Amino acid sequence: MKYIKNFPFPIILKVSLFGLFSISYSQHVLADKVDDFIDSIYVATYDCPDDQFMPQVDEYLKQLNILPEQLIKIKVHKAHWLICVGKNDRSQILLENLLSDPQMDKNSQSYASIHYQLGFIFDVQEKPEKCVFYRKSEKLAKDKFNDIYLSSQLGLITVCGQNGDDVGVKLGRLFALLKFYSLKDDQKALAHIHNNIGLLYSSIGQRALAAEQYEKSYELGLNVYEEKNQLNILISIITAHTGSGDFEKAKLMIEELGRRNINVNTPLSNSLYHFAQSRQAYRTKDYESLRTSLRSLDVFLKQISRKTMNLLYDWYVAALCLHDEDRACVSDFLQKQNDTSLAMPASLSKHLHYAGFLVKAHLFMGNVDAAKLSFDNYFGISLDKIKKQQASASVLGVANLHNEIIGLETSLVEAEEQRLQVILLVLMTILGSIGLGYLTFGRNYLNKLATDPLTGLSNEHSVVAKIKKVKAPIDEKVNALALFDVSNLTAVNTEYGYKAGELALKQVAECLKHVTREKDIVGRVGANQFIVCLVNIEDAVAKELFSRVQKALADVSFKVGSGEKVDVRSNMHLYSSVTSLSDAEEVLAEIRSVLRKA
Repeated sequence: MKYIKNFPFPIILKVSLFGLFSISYSQHVLADKVDDFIDSIYVATYDCPDDQFMPQVDEYLKQLNILPEQLIKIKVHKAHWLICVGKNDRSQILLENLLSDPQMDKNSQSYASIHYQLGFIFDVQEKPEKCVFYRKSEKLAKDKFNDIYLSSQLGLITVCGQNGDDVGVKLGRLFALLKFYSLKDDQKALAHIHNNIGLLYSSIGQRALAAEQYEKSYELGLNVYEEKNQLNILISIITAHTGSGDFEKAKLMIEELGRRNINVNTPLSNSLYHFAQSRQAYRTKDYESLRTSLRSLDVFLKQISRKTMNLLYDWYVAALCLHDEDRACVSDFLQKQNDTSLAMPASLSKHLHYAGFLVKAHLFMGNVDAAKLSFDNYFGISLDKIKKQQASASVLGVANLHNEIIGLETSLVEAEEQRLQVILLVLMTILGSIGLGYLTFGRNYLNKLATDPLTGLSNEHSVVAKIKKVKAPIDEKVNALALFDVSNLTAVNTEYGYKAGELALKQVAECLKHVTREKDIVGRVGANQFIVCLVNIEDAVAKELFSRVQKALADVSFKVGSGEKVDVRSNMHLYSSVTSLSDAEEVLAEIRSVLRKA
């Protein structure tokens, strides 16, 4: 105490002021550091946060000296991440607590994001509250937060009946959004919109069209989304192919899902992968594969909160029990369907295959009356499905018409600014009408010139021209070529005649069309040679795909007039490059040289 008394007062004051300044400066530095971190981890609503930043997120959440608005932003980011890893229950609790936070700025991006995320969670849970939150987030985000606004719009259009029950009008609005974001070249937004168009196509039974939209979404997303965010799109593609009965394509996409999941490897991603395997096994009646996949699915489902997936798991388990004739297990499942908290939700209970399963299950248990009721339900669902598919053409027509109407409205608004363009357009239309006949004839003629008349594939000149335009791969991927030559074509021609040789080549071409993907470049490049080019692909995946092609070709055979079976034999030579394929002609010549020597 004496020491303090004797200490000069001005020095004490200086020390105190310096201490206060140091604390203030430290807080300012910390605030800037946290702001920089928040900016660096931000992702759009339709992407997923990066896992690597989550430990640092959790560290900041423990600190007491960060600003309230910063804490809210970090909590919103954490809630977003929890949704992406399948922990919707925890995310919901966090978001609902944030809504009641007195520090919340109701004009902020965080507030709009909270409403959208809650809408998404209720959407997954199939709760009607989803539309309330989607509408609120759309209103909050309009003209301020583009990603939240778009996601809210898509939620309202796709699942909330914003425009009544007219699917055609909904599709028209989605097409208009697609056009708008195409002009902006916003790849993430376009992937998001294509996914929602797929959802609507699926809702009217157009599974093949839905698969096309999902695949476009997946392709666009490969370069712009976190890998784990792509897995849900793959599930949609698999579901669409399974629903259309194309189990081979579904199987290929499940394999793709498995490869993608190696890098992600979270409880949610593993649940999605084994769920896809289970559904494929159930639909193809491969009960041993179903048994294996359900064991794995059970392990990972316990680590996430996905009620719908749990209900589907219970159904597949019951299907396996029915196959095994386990009466106690089947009876337990049927009793659960009388409990509203355990039964299938309305959307799933109207699934045709589920309704059919209930008929078989009740018959197995000897309950004929219940089986009749289930059959009536099954019959009603079948009729509804037929009506939907019959109405699809008119729905798609309405969608296109509505899209044109929106385009016309936009044109009318901008008419005063576009008079010159209109005049030019009229002139171009007149010139276009004059040249229409020539262009139509010319296009058909050029297509004919580019096609091999025997197989329908691109001919050598055309396919090499396409390959030469292939750009250098990115992200440590490769461009890969495979040349297949039908090694016994001469022998087939000699023994069975040239017609048999032509049939052999047609069979090979059909096989290649079937086992390759739409984006692959395929053509005939010689009397007995075919080429396949895979663009911007992992080297290991390319080798696996080519191995699958070679295996398929090994099974190609046909019958001649006498009924004798003739096998087609072929050789394969691979070439991969980390550069463009502008030297495709030289590469082809080199491969042919190697084949001749072999």
